[in-house]
Amino acid sequence: MNLNHRLMIAIVKRGHSRAVIAEAKKAGADGATILYAEGIGRNEKPTFFGLPATHEKDVVLIAIDGSLEDAVADAVSRAGKLGIPGHGLGFTVHLSKLLGVRHLSNRINYVKPKKGERAVKPISEQFQLIVTIVNSGDSEKVVAAAAKAGAEGGTILTGRGTGVNEQKKFMNFTIDPEKDIVLTLIPESYTDAVIQSIEDAIDLYAPGRGIAFLIDVEKVFGVNHSSLNRPNT
Repeated sequence: MNLNHRLMIAIVKRGHSRAVIAEAKKAGADGATILYAEGIGRNEKPTFFGLPATHEKDVVLIAIDGSLEDAVADAVSRAGKLGIPGHGLGFTVHLSKLLGVRHLSNRINYVKPKKGERAVKPISEQFQLIVTIVNSGDSEKVVAAAAKAGAEGGTILTGRGTGVNEQKKFMNFTIDPEKDIVLTLIPESYTDAVIQSIEDAIDLYAPGRGIAFLIDVEKVFGVNHSSLNRPNT
């Protein structure tokens, strides 16, 4: 059994995903999936002429063999201009099992960075991804609460879902409540403070309010290193 699979997640500015995927393929990736989202970071202005500004993002999901991780990360970072404030970031998580891509398990090739190109180095501090699923409209509270505890920002996806406390019907048709999924990447040392701040802002233990969970992140790239030493606020 091959346990050397990774899911690479790159959050880039809207419209940059095509170039990111093209470069990822050159580095050995087979393809990608694009999700559309909104996001806000500390280097992005939240308003424009007094009105809320929407920062549209592309979330690119790439399943790769672990041997390709550094090369694909370097290609994605270069194409998406990650590391430049406001352009986005990327990270990888380990996959315990990968289905539907049979040939990946036999892949052994590794694409090295071209001569003169600087390879993306992983950040020394461990990171975690907080995934918070809340009712539509509550995502801004989650992002604000996380930022208050030291997070750099968040990415918001939209979806639908239903729980045991949310089964609503209209003329015998089940209505699936709209949901916001907030992705928050933080240094491990910030985890407790950020989670507590989110819980204070959104009572996740109340029926129908939402859930949150943590995912350990193996590699992070495209993060502005100068922000990592910022103290908790």
